[in-house]
Amino acid sequence: MSLKSVTEANEAGDSVVKTRRRGVALEGALLEAAWAELLDGGYSAFTIEGVALRARTSRPVIARRWSSRGDLAMSAFRHHIESHPLTIPDESDIRTELVHYIVELYERDFPLAMIMWTQMDEYYREQKSSPARFRETLLAGRVSAVRFLLERAAERGEVDAGKLTEMVMSIPAAFLAYITATQSDIAIRAAVEEMVDSVLLPLVRTKSQP
Repeated sequence: MSLKSVTEANEAGDSVVKTRRRGVALEGALLEAAWAELLDGGYSAFTIEGVALRARTSRPVIARRWSSRGDLAMSAFRHHIESHPLTIPDESDIRTELVHYIVELYERDFPLAMIMWTQMDEYYREQKSSPARFRETLLAGRVSAVRFLLERAAERGEVDAGKLTEMVMSIPAAFLAYITATQSDIAIRAAVEEMVDSVLLPLVRTKSQP
């Protein structure tokens, strides 16, 4: 067999992928495979080889796009969030908006939160990171929906803009982390309503609001 024939044979496996999935389509397929790997085994069992096998491609195809499994995992998280956008409610009532958004966030991203809070320790050690820093990187400078809702409510006069500290903004995420880690079987809407009514809104309501 000639050198040309050997080369063509070696590249045959990738040629099918390249002809059928290129550019954005190929990258999306790789990120979907990476997300499925994370769901199956968490980060400790997450490997580029495993993603390549699931995506029916080769390791070099992935390595050309992501330099490490940490980069690939972060991209998979971002892809999952961006490809499954949440509805930002507009009800002109901050309580209704917060309850609606947080419940939908929990119901859509329960698997993501489970991985992030219980199965990413190895990632945090590798990247010298933490759950809070991971979330900041995931948002990549974008304003969180909770901040957007509360700041919009401040413009309507429902909440006091001066009370919207970083600590206050983090309450919904901390609540979901607690629920995710400790109570898998829960009436989530009732729990969210209790948190919003007894913790979050009393901290930020204007004096004129009940």
